[in-house]
Amino acid sequence: MKISNELKTGIFVVVCVVAFGALAIRVGKITWVKKGYLLKTQFHYTGGVKKHAPVCLSGVEVGEVKDIRLLYGQETLVELDLWIREGVNIRLDSSAMASTFGLMGEKYIEIKSGTTSPEYAKEGDAIGSTEPFRMEELVEIGKKVAGDISKTTQDIGLVAKHVDEIVVENRPRINSMMENFDETSSNFRDFSDDVKHHPWKVLLKGKEMSREEMDRERAQRLLAHKKSLAATQLETPELSAAETTIAASSTKQNFIPGKKT
Repeated sequence: MKISNELKTGIFVVVCVVAFGALAIRVGKITWVKKGYLLKTQFHYTGGVKKHAPVCLSGVEVGEVKDIRLLYGQETLVELDLWIREGVNIRLDSSAMASTFGLMGEKYIEIKSGTTSPEYAKEGDAIGSTEPFRMEELVEIGKKVAGDISKTTQDIGLVAKHVDEIVVENRPRINSMMENFDETSSNFRDFSDDVKHHPWKVLLKGKEMSREEMDRERAQRLLAHKKSLAATQLETPELSAAETTIAASSTKQNFIPGKKT
């Protein structure tokens, strides 16, 4: 019986496929029946985990999500069956969490290993879970923070406005305080220079001045100080007619005819 070329080709292809399959099973140690055990865990929110999603223990893949179902009771829960391959031990106080490979990668279940004291979980045991962080919650937190910042900015604006009003209302008093400070600083500098060049004056009691004499001397110092400020600011060294009139009036009022100076 003569075998056609088509039949020869078919037999050759079948033999090659069988040989390749046998080699793959032998080298890769592939078994048709996977050995392992099932664990259960429950979530309020799984973040989009699907059936057959990987299950990892400390970052190492150890199984897959076998089934997902909803439980209806006092609250709606999502129960997952986690298939764990044989030889992998999960402690009873371990915690499962829905996570993602990378920023936009595949969803999977990460099992955080428990402590060393509890026993290992067995077929049908349940382990705890940690709820994944929802993006919606992050958006809500961001909105709340933005609202708080906006309110704080408005409060700061109101405080700044009130401070500005207070400064405007008390500007004459503030100017007077600054002038007094400048005068005190100038007096202290003059006193320091005088003591530096004439230290014996500290031991001698000088002539006491009357109130009128002190006021007159103060007016003269103020007038000299204003002239000095005007010269420093590259303005006209002469005082305005109004300031000269005020200073002269103050000197005239404080001067008592016939009194020794």
